Amino acid sequence: MPISKTKDLLGQLSQLERTVSEFSFEELSTDEAKVLKDSFNTFRSSLEKHIYESKEANSIPQKKESVAVNGQDISQKKFIAHISHEIRTPLNSIIGYANLLNDERLTQGQHKKVDAIKFASNTLLKLINEVLEYSKISSGNTNFETVDFNLHSLLKDVMFLCETLVLDRKIELLIDIDENVPKIVKGDPSKLSQVLLNLLGNSVKFVENGFIKLEVFSKESSDNDCMLQFSVADTGIGISSEKVNTIFNQYTQAENDTSSKYGGTGLGLTITKEIIEKLTGEIEIESVLDKGTTVTFRLPYPYGSTAGVVNKSVNENNKLKDGKLLAGTEIMVFEDNQMNQLLIVEQLTKWGCKVHTNITLDKGLEILATNNIDLILMDLKMPNLNGFEVSKVIRVNDNSNINSIPIVAFSADFTERDSKECKEIGINDFLLKPYTLEDLMTTIVKNKRKKVEPLEFASILQKPMIEPKETTVVDLTSLLKDCFGEIDMLNELVKLFKLNAIEFIGNVKVHLQTEDLNQIALSAHKLKAGFAMIKADGMRSLIVELEASCKSNKPNKVRELYQAFLNDYPLLEENLTDALKSLNKK
Repeated sequence: MPISKTKDLLGQLSQLERTVSEFSFEELSTDEAKVLKDSFNTFRSSLEKHIYESKEANSIPQKKESVAVNGQDISQKKFIAHISHEIRTPLNSIIGYANLLNDERLTQGQHKKVDAIKFASNTLLKLINEVLEYSKISSGNTNFETVDFNLHSLLKDVMFLCETLVLDRKIELLIDIDENVPKIVKGDPSKLSQVLLNLLGNSVKFVENGFIKLEVFSKESSDNDCMLQFSVADTGIGISSEKVNTIFNQYTQAENDTSSKYGGTGLGLTITKEIIEKLTGEIEIESVLDKGTTVTFRLPYPYGSTAGVVNKSVNENNKLKDGKLLAGTEIMVFEDNQMNQLLIVEQLTKWGCKVHTNITLDKGLEILATNNIDLILMDLKMPNLNGFEVSKVIRVNDNSNINSIPIVAFSADFTERDSKECKEIGINDFLLKPYTLEDLMTTIVKNKRKKVEPLEFASILQKPMIEPKETTVVDLTSLLKDCFGEIDMLNELVKLFKLNAIEFIGNVKVHLQTEDLNQIALSAHKLKAGFAMIKADGMRSLIVELEASCKSNKPNKVRELYQAFLNDYPLLEENLTDALKSLNKK
């Protein structure tokens, strides 16, 4: 592995270790911190072992040049396969627990630390993915599909993704699709998206202000196909003339300090070039230092048919919401890693699943015979009996209720050989670690015995950052208008509201001890106007119900609603603070 690559990996590792240690010390219990640190130490030791063993192996001279090349190639592939599994397994736990923590009632400072862990972990994951992607493409192991797809929709989707990356920057995103460019073509949409996102992502990374423009036109056409030319131009930092000719080489950055300043692995353009050449296209680059860069590539595409375009929308039925899609689903999990066990149990339990885990094969077969299991999640790379062997035993069982249970394999790496063996055994599907909550949800719904009607999965993932809880939503735009646009007046009103909320909490705590519901009702009545002022309608409804419960003399209901208020108000106040900061910046 090149020195620059090794330094990049170890630098990211050190940053992640510092963040994890700080978070464990300040925010977790002793037992929780131990589990997290043990997992991270396993991850770090495996990574360092492979890095240094790889260095030592590469330093041994070979007698024959051809043997050296072949040996190095085999060693590199083994290294990549090992490092994939060794890093992905604990990284799956770290990212998974960070996602779960984001759903908890954390302070603003705690959220920042969780975000730091997620950022460092995902940076490492991106680095690993790029190394694996390059290895697969260069060795011919990447599959390229040929399907009809809507090119115009794909281009607009790609630009939309880029818009989310430049929200707070003075960058103009432009797209120009010539009228001669066909809407429906036949090819591999995922690979085209990957190429465009690599190029546009580079531009986003290196442009401080100015524009980024994607231009597409038909260079040549016939009755059956066309040659499309894509160009991505930007006003970024540019590339010096002596570096342009080597920019597509693996692990190459434009300048020596590019990686440390802007991040990245130096593999993005290499992968892009490999993909384009595999698709029988060509790519070239023009750049002027401190002026900007234009990358142009050409790809041949046969014309496609609208009838062949797959509608991937799953928003056909929206009856089941709020995480109830999997409620009652019974799932068996074969997983040897303790931290991953805890993670997946917590994920599935939040969705209302009944989970069986930490089991032996014999115990598992007993449970399968006596319970209505809907799905088995099977780790393929367990010690002793691995996932392939356990799955074989299940598939050859005499009980038809057991041998027909859907099995979803999951692992930190998955080869063509694994894929073939899974099909031979009868494993239904596969999840690559680390997976997202949406990946897990979609795969379970797709394969479980009890089928449900399709729906928009985003509505059931319970991610506060996407769908905030009703009692934590605020809107200050109307109040700012009432203040005649005076931001100082708005700041004072919000400050006063927060003081009233603190007063309410203190009053209710005192009067609950004596069950003086009249005083609690007065405090609630005073505060509900404040929630109306900041358009916190969900919390206002809760306070109105609390006031009514006081008047109806229902002390237990008052206690229940007050606890709900205590649970949700900190998140509401955090959202209120963020909304105010945003308006102060304008």
